Amino acid sequence: MNISRKKKLIFLVVTLGLVGLLLGLLQVVPIRGDVGVQPILPVGSNIEPEGETPIQMAAETVVMNVRPATEADNALVQLNPKAYGFDPSSPWFAAIAEVQADFTMKNPTNDAVNMTAWFPLASTLEEFSWELNPDEIVPRIASFQVTVDGNPLDYTVSELPNPKGTDRPLLPWASFTVTFPAGKETIIHVSYLLPAQPSPKGYEMVLYYIFQTGAGWAGPIGQAELVLNLPYPASTETLAGMPSQGILEGNQGRWMWKDFNPSPENDFSIWLIQLDKWQEMETARSMVDANPQDGQAWLDLAYIYHSMATSFYNYPRVFSTTYIPLGIEAYQKAAVLLPEHPAPHAGLALLYLAPYMIDKDAPQNVIQTVQYEFKKARELEIKNPSLAEEPGISSWGVEDVLNDYYYNDATATVNAATWQAEDATNIALAEATLMQTPSMMTTQLTLTTMPIPSTTPQPPPTAPLTPTLTQPGSGGNLGQGLILILAVAVAIMVIVGFLVLRRK
Repeated sequence: MNISRKKKLIFLVVTLGLVGLLLGLLQVVPIRGDVGVQPILPVGSNIEPEGETPIQMAAETVVMNVRPATEADNALVQLNPKAYGFDPSSPWFAAIAEVQADFTMKNPTNDAVNMTAWFPLASTLEEFSWELNPDEIVPRIASFQVTVDGNPLDYTVSELPNPKGTDRPLLPWASFTVTFPAGKETIIHVSYLLPAQPSPKGYEMVLYYIFQTGAGWAGPIGQAELVLNLPYPASTETLAGMPSQGILEGNQGRWMWKDFNPSPENDFSIWLIQLDKWQEMETARSMVDANPQDGQAWLDLAYIYHSMATSFYNYPRVFSTTYIPLGIEAYQKAAVLLPEHPAPHAGLALLYLAPYMIDKDAPQNVIQTVQYEFKKARELEIKNPSLAEEPGISSWGVEDVLNDYYYNDATATVNAATWQAEDATNIALAEATLMQTPSMMTTQLTLTTMPIPSTTPQPPPTAPLTPTLTQPGSGGNLGQGLILILAVAVAIMVIVGFLVLRRK
């Protein structure tokens, strides 16, 4: 046999093996949904002194009145939504906070102090990679106004260097001169519009506030108060990631701090449910209240809870602590009222597993419950194919999530080693079959399937109605089917390559 032909065939087999490996990785590696967002839109903030000063901040009160954003509000943020992962056909932001902040400043000295105060008009940009969108301007708060003891002040906007580096854009600051009379208190009032930043992949929005800029005044802040007024009830169903020790009453959340020394750790974000999602949820709840025996109404409500609880691939979202229990309860009601419907059981399997998707540490009893619900959903889909075709949660979606749950670094290492061994085996087979006739080669070329380590915890044999979860790559799995097809393709290409080279 010609040596160059042999090398060509080996090269062909190895190339095809590598292509198969890449396709296999694309099939197996999960796509993770982001839980949070970075501060793209501007944030609320305290005023900041220009330098060291004897002036004290005796008190501050920040009130945020959240309302739906209007077309005029959206026109204030001149940015390209698509550049930041948002749908360009929808409004840039759905809600806005009208911010009113009063800062009571005290001059304890015997002399009047004349100085410049600063207020940041943009987000801190500490996390977002603005170099990905070099043509975009830095978003800033709108309608900024300032008064001192009730008298309006003019201010200057300066574009200052970004502390995160010269590769970042300049940041806008508003500055104004204030005179603090000796031994007296002066009230600085600022107002502005603060857009609530939406999540590109969820139903939350977030408001940021920076306290640390107030640390430059002399001594601690005597008392700091934050008031959040909402267009819906303030509760754990509508607010998440809040500062501790808050009081939620009616449509208001309130927080207070004494002798406050703000640091970067005190800056926070408050997550809110989107207004239209809240209305959708309230409508679904009213349908359940009107007819508690309507299984479809319970299922529709469960879908809404589920969407608030988890992101893509079943990873928990910021509201998961609240909405996972509510979703489980609604799915359970639907399962009782719709005994032939597979979706409630598929939804239960996903929500039971959701809290453990990050650490992959679900206890055995949870795994057994997920196994049961998964099997029940699959059986009902086979029994009732028309119901299985309805939009909603299916056992196939559960199977994809389980593949993600059990896929880890150890599995990836074993898979990579297995595929490498397969490549070596295929090369050896190709070399051996080159000395045989084509008819002999078709009978002796064998295909190997990828072994998968048994990582799925198995329930005790005595556990009733507890099926075994389909492991990643096990029988019936779409990923294994793809691998088998690729292996067959490699074999066919080896045969074709041999025939082509043999004729030369």
